[in-house]
Amino acid sequence: MERSRKSRPWPDDPSSILWMYHSHVDEVGDPNAGLVGPIIITRHGEANPDGTPKGVDQEFVTLFTIFNETQSPYFPYNLQTFAGENMSQADESDPNFWESNLKYSINGYIFGNLPGLTMKENTHVRWYVAGMGGESDIHAPHWHGNTLLMNDMRTDMVELLPMSMKVLDMYPDNVGTWLFHCHVYDHIRWWNVGNVYCREK
Repeated sequence: MERSRKSRPWPDDPSSILWMYHSHVDEVGDPNAGLVGPIIITRHGEANPDGTPKGVDQEFVTLFTIFNETQSPYFPYNLQTFAGENMSQADESDPNFWESNLKYSINGYIFGNLPGLTMKENTHVRWYVAGMGGESDIHAPHWHGNTLLMNDMRTDMVELLPMSMKVLDMYPDNVGTWLFHCHVYDHIRWWNVGNVYCREK
């Protein structure tokens, strides 16, 4: 009961907010295996029959994190199954090997392969952005081409720490294909990017 009072949108919040769930069995390993996701909570009386917030035309949820496959409980099995005898102890001591198992991602997609997020101009689009992970998981989601409102402030970038969540509202008025990425330099280098498509209504 106490949790439900904390989790709901409060009077100064938007009509819907984001909470993240993740495993508490293995709090490091399970999220690195993908056991993490969003819970969208809409204020009582402000939801459509399907639970989406009234007055919001479209919603996007994006999770920024660096999945570390070496921390996944599946790592030993995957290493044996897919590398097997091709993996030597020298490989395991190579820092490039460990770096190659860090997956800089948006919604689990890496190397710029996030499927296009398509919206229509002059509509109300709500963005839920979240971060996960360790001390390297400091992210700065940045939208090109359109701006957003968060806490009555206009912006095109927000900061995310591990397990932090933000809700932003966009009223896109700039038609085109726009870059959406993490603005941390190392993450740009690892192609932690996607595109947002804004088309005419």
